[in-house]
Amino acid sequence: MILLFLKKDTSMAAIYSGIHLKLKSPKTSWEDKLKLAQFAWISHQCFLPNKEQVLLDWVSHTLVSFYNKKLELPDEITEKLWVYLDSILHSRKLQGLFKDGKAITLRFSIAQVINERLSIFYTQKKLKNLSTLLSCCSGILSSSPLSIVYTTKFELLVDLLSKLSNIACQQFLSEDIVSSQLFEVLLLTFGQYLLAQKQQANANRVFGQVTKRLFQPCLLLRHLLTTGVQLRTNDDGHTQQHLGREIRNHVEALLRVAVFPPELLQSYTEELVPEKDSHNIKKGGLKHLLLPVNTIQSTLADPNICQPTIHGKVVANSVPLLFKLFLESYNKTENHLLCFHMLTKLFQCLKISHLQGDHWNNALSSAEWSSDLLAMEQLLHLVLSSNIYNVAADRIRHKEVQFHFYQQLAQLLVNHPHAAIPAWFRCLNALISLNHLIVEPDLDDLLASAWIDAEVSEPRTKKAQESLVGALFHSYTKLRQFQKLFEEVLDVVCRPAAEELRLPILPAGIKNKLCECLQDLPPSQILDVISLILEKCRTVIIPDLRGDSDMALKLHSMSTLLHSVLFHMTSLDDSTPLPIVRRTQSLLETVQTEVIQVLFNLLKNVHTEKAKLEVWAEKVGDSLLLLACTWVATDTLFELNCRHYISPLAKANFTLADSTVDILDFSTILPGLDVKSWKKITKLLSCVCSTSRYCTEWLMLQKMKNILMHTAYNAEPSHEILQHASAFILESGQPFFSGEEAEPWDGSAGSINCLSYPTAHWHLVVSNLPVLFPYLSLSNTQYVAGMLLKTLLVNKMQMSSDDESSFITIEKVSKDLLCSSLLPEMCVLHSSFFSHIIQHSAGVLLPVGQSIVNQPIQQLSAENIPWCDSPPSSQIVSTGPSYDPSVCWAAMEKVAQNILSLAKKRSFINLEEDHIERLLDLLEIISALHLDSLFPLDHTRCFLLLVSLAVNTRAACSETLSLKFLTTCFHLLAQLQTSRNANSSFKVFYASDVLEAILTSMFAACETFSSIFKTSEWDEFLHSIQTFLEYYLQLMFERRRSVKLNLEKFMSFLATCQPYATNIKHSKCWSPAADQLLLVALTAQCHTLTLHLQQQHGKPQVLETRLNLLEQAIQQTMATIVLCLQNNPRGQPLPVTFIPCITTLLKADSSYVHLVSLVPGESESESPVKPDKAQKLSHSELYKQFYVQILKELDLASGNVQFLYSSLQFLTVFCSMPEMYSAQVTPVAVFHSIRKLLLGPGIQFIQDLEVQLTELMTQLMEKCTTDNFCTILRLLLEDLDISNIWKQNSKAVLSAVTLIKVLLSCPVSGEKEKAFWFSSPQIITALVLQAKEASQDAALLPTLIVPVLETVAILLRRGEGMLSNPHHVTLVFSILLTAPLDQRDYGSIFLGIHEVLFSILQCHPKVMLKAAPSFLNSFHRLVVSVMHEGRQKGNRGIADESEVILKCAHLVERMYTYIAAKTEEFTVLSPFIVAQYVMELQKVTLHPAIKKHLTEGIYHILDLCLERDIKFLNATLPAGVREVLKELYRDYNHYHKSLKQGDEKYTA
Repeated sequence: MILLFLKKDTSMAAIYSGIHLKLKSPKTSWEDKLKLAQFAWISHQCFLPNKEQVLLDWVSHTLVSFYNKKLELPDEITEKLWVYLDSILHSRKLQGLFKDGKAITLRFSIAQVINERLSIFYTQKKLKNLSTLLSCCSGILSSSPLSIVYTTKFELLVDLLSKLSNIACQQFLSEDIVSSQLFEVLLLTFGQYLLAQKQQANANRVFGQVTKRLFQPCLLLRHLLTTGVQLRTNDDGHTQQHLGREIRNHVEALLRVAVFPPELLQSYTEELVPEKDSHNIKKGGLKHLLLPVNTIQSTLADPNICQPTIHGKVVANSVPLLFKLFLESYNKTENHLLCFHMLTKLFQCLKISHLQGDHWNNALSSAEWSSDLLAMEQLLHLVLSSNIYNVAADRIRHKEVQFHFYQQLAQLLVNHPHAAIPAWFRCLNALISLNHLIVEPDLDDLLASAWIDAEVSEPRTKKAQESLVGALFHSYTKLRQFQKLFEEVLDVVCRPAAEELRLPILPAGIKNKLCECLQDLPPSQILDVISLILEKCRTVIIPDLRGDSDMALKLHSMSTLLHSVLFHMTSLDDSTPLPIVRRTQSLLETVQTEVIQVLFNLLKNVHTEKAKLEVWAEKVGDSLLLLACTWVATDTLFELNCRHYISPLAKANFTLADSTVDILDFSTILPGLDVKSWKKITKLLSCVCSTSRYCTEWLMLQKMKNILMHTAYNAEPSHEILQHASAFILESGQPFFSGEEAEPWDGSAGSINCLSYPTAHWHLVVSNLPVLFPYLSLSNTQYVAGMLLKTLLVNKMQMSSDDESSFITIEKVSKDLLCSSLLPEMCVLHSSFFSHIIQHSAGVLLPVGQSIVNQPIQQLSAENIPWCDSPPSSQIVSTGPSYDPSVCWAAMEKVAQNILSLAKKRSFINLEEDHIERLLDLLEIISALHLDSLFPLDHTRCFLLLVSLAVNTRAACSETLSLKFLTTCFHLLAQLQTSRNANSSFKVFYASDVLEAILTSMFAACETFSSIFKTSEWDEFLHSIQTFLEYYLQLMFERRRSVKLNLEKFMSFLATCQPYATNIKHSKCWSPAADQLLLVALTAQCHTLTLHLQQQHGKPQVLETRLNLLEQAIQQTMATIVLCLQNNPRGQPLPVTFIPCITTLLKADSSYVHLVSLVPGESESESPVKPDKAQKLSHSELYKQFYVQILKELDLASGNVQFLYSSLQFLTVFCSMPEMYSAQVTPVAVFHSIRKLLLGPGIQFIQDLEVQLTELMTQLMEKCTTDNFCTILRLLLEDLDISNIWKQNSKAVLSAVTLIKVLLSCPVSGEKEKAFWFSSPQIITALVLQAKEASQDAALLPTLIVPVLETVAILLRRGEGMLSNPHHVTLVFSILLTAPLDQRDYGSIFLGIHEVLFSILQCHPKVMLKAAPSFLNSFHRLVVSVMHEGRQKGNRGIADESEVILKCAHLVERMYTYIAAKTEEFTVLSPFIVAQYVMELQKVTLHPAIKKHLTEGIYHILDLCLERDIKFLNATLPAGVREVLKELYRDYNHYHKSLKQGDEKYTA
């Protein structure tokens, strides 16, 4: 038998060994050859010398011969040959041979064939086997022995990279799906190219190859990836972003090394820098000088780089990149001029560089302008960041060559304004940052085109404009030349307008920038600005003002500027120098006499019979009144704050007695203007709804404030004047204020128009209500209340856009008033507002109510009843209703009875969806009110309104909306029960009547609910009504009036509901919702009664009389639960609402048993209950059945957080009662169920349930025996076994970690405590092993590492004094040193490591000192990660995600502080800590907010360093790091050390 086998095996070997002959034989078909080759590759019985090399050579030779026309093959065979080659290249067998060191090579000719095939695909745009070809490339390039065919033939690699880049660009620009495989191969090729490029000795040759073959396709590819073209692949978005980012990085690396190598610096220098300017630059002796800049320019200008439509964009996108790479390679102090000349050459590649003055040959489109301006912006920012422009060096050494170039750029931008493009503003901003003198020759045109005449609407453009104007303001403020800038501004304003109507001179953003600068200016310069404005007004504008609308518009701009300057300058005070005070006083007198008085005289002589005022007169009126208001406000402020300032009013000796009672007499606040003229001007401007009307109201308000400052509160005639003035302000805006369609307002009086006037008027009224309210009549108060409600409802759905977030809107003003604490203080307004809410509610119900006269809500807002608790005497007028509180209460009692009557009759108003939505809007407004501040009358009205809405209405719409409406009502009713006047509702209702009416109505409503009772909305509704019932019953107990009577009536009502529900089981209208509602009511009753009786411990008589009520409530609740269980379908899980009810019942039953034992009988031997029944629960078996059922359902309902929450609460209460334990009910059984729950999907919800789980575990640990506790520990250690990770059972590990964390929060003592800490070394070791495994697995890292770190931190804190072996603590450092900090969940991992370190520092100081290097290295990882994450990235500030980094930086600062507190221990190591810090700091540029925290922290470590430590660091650190240290130490001495020494003077 053995001989036969050997014979057979020998013959097979012979057959296999002849395969190479058959492969070469022309007689063998190609199909058979392929099959033989495939079989030979995978067979272990084929004995060929160097078999793998033979097969690889055969397939390579065949393909090369075919493509060289030496062999003819069918297309099908060719494709199979490529597939066979691909299978060889990716086979594990080949990789194994390479690992074993076997030499297998690939023919260079196959690389040439691959390149040729890719070239054909690019030109013909079709190739069937592209995917196989790319896979072959991947196999060759990913294997070092095979990639030699490309890396040793650099030209082949360049050619391959060029072909792949071209194909990628082609697919990008097509509509086809882009192959992600192509980009993966492209990444591999880039990687191999960069490695091979480093080995090339001839930089000129590399430059030539790259600029000829790779430069254009790489730049095009980067452009397509950078400008947001998406990879249309089947991969997810994260993979797409990663591929795109990596390719861009590789392109930049390629261009940096190939186009700008150090070897070519001399070539760039010879070409760029003129001979006369290159004396500081070293020259070499290259025989053959390249012209690299010319090559780059010509390559960029080549129209064949891409399609003509995107050529300009590609160039514009590439130019900043090339300049950035040039700077990275050559930017040194001695090369700054070289860098500048490179900038000029690259700028010439942009289309805008060919524009000269106001003329150009070919007009550029808006898109071309946009792309070129973006490129220019990036170039200028690179100039700024690289510091290549030194003003002094440029002027002294280079004859201002850079300055002139930048000046030409500025002229180009100013001559071709593009205010619609944000980059245009940003370019000018960058030029100003370089040197403000660059733009100064064209400053007037710049101000005109970028600010005064610029029409900007898009938010991003507005932001850029504001930044530019702000930069101008800041530069000239810093140079103390602000008046020079303002002189140019005024000259531009005085130019003829470009359009008929001028744009607003001070938009909100620019006004804010101006105000910021005014705070930094010295008073003298501000006064110079004011003088300039006044001079322009007097000499240029006012003489030619009459009849000239353009001059009137200029005047309006001037008055707006003057208003802003005066309003936002620093106020005079007693410390202001006297010359400044005198000059200010003189300027204000000039404003009053030479501007305001002149304009007043001009306007009062205007006669018009037209309905509409002429434009010039309207604008003059606006300017006059704006300046009058500004003068009054400024004069009053200066007079109050500066005793040296003398008001012109004081000089004229005006007093209140001089003023008549005429409402338009402003002589007390503005001298020189008579009443008759004021009346005429007011009448003239009465038809205008703009600045003048607002300013008239403002002047009236100033008059009121002036009167209040100088007279007694109730003096006559001032009180009458104040009443008239407040009425004037309110009534002035009434014709124009409807609360609808009003534009936002920027807060400036000079920018008000007819559309923004309503907003400005409403803001004036609301913001000054404390002044106006005491003098408003009742009708005006009601008007304000009505408009408040109307504006809240009308503007509810209008959302302001991002650019209007800083603007004032009617909605914001009304919401601020609604939510302020001011509204409740104005009781009449508050009551009127509530009356309007009730009236509006009645209006909603009016179309659907059968008899609105009998509806309760209508009666709650009757106009003949004074609905206010204590109106001020000033607002009670003879025409209004006389104030009598008894009338109000009588009316409300009638309303209450009406509500109850309608509820008994089941008379409901059916509401459609629209009505419900409108009522919900009103309820939302009520919820925003401070319900706790309601007076008794309003509180009772609110209670009646909500009860009526809940009881007397029925929704004829979707069940979800109906439940939302009822839930909102009961939520507000519950809130009312916690307010200070909650008892007032009992004056009109008996508690039992209210509860009966509500539940009767809700039972009726349940009949309409068919499927909604299983949703979260239904659970929320039940929760809200239960909360209301509990609060209301609790309030009833606290009142101590008719408690027993009300409770008995309520219980008897519920008892009548029970038989109804029992008999209804077989009825058609039976509803499970009604059962659940009844159960909730009974549960609320049980809960409240239990709490009440627990508070009556010292009152046996009360206990004895009310224990029967508790027993009855328990029996009722239990009967209802049993009924609900019978109605629950068999096999279905328990409804979520049942479990809290059972928990409450269990608590009540337990309390009842306990309280019964406290009540003495009539004699010592008597007791209200039998002794045997007093010691156990009445329904213990039923509770145990619930316990078993809940344990069964616990792991099945792991996705239902509400069910888990309720179940854990029940188990906590159940396990707290020792009498419930039995053979089946043990702590270990409960633990098993919890463990099983956490092994399922429920683990993801554990953070929401951690408190409940901790409470349950606390009860289990308290009640379990030591043996049970040891069993639990054993189970936890089994789950922590490392084999679970290897078996992919990470959930077991995570559940164990979670349970240990929870267990550490439970109080354990005695033998259990000893058992736990005896096992703690095993736990720590297991956690360390788990963390190491998780750190190596990206899938486990986010889920496991953070819980492990949190558990270790708690374990170390609890183990203070318990962990006796220091080795067990030092084990933890291996977690801290391996946990990766470059993950998405950076903040959580950082916090976990920090907490572990902090626990060691605080609780194990001796261990920390012994392992100080490990401790400091772990902490240093945190510092490095914060520096990396907190580095500056472009021009972005602290984004939302960077708030996490900011918090981490704060924690690092805190840790430095604690380390410094251990002075004796860390003094020796402090130089080491500082050295680590500065070495990392030298590598990055931190964001200022991050740097502030880190710097404050390291200052505390520097406190520990001695002088010799600093000298040692200066001697040993590298040069660059030494500079960082010097700067840090200098700031430390200047800011921190001096402050610390100052504090030490006062430290005991």
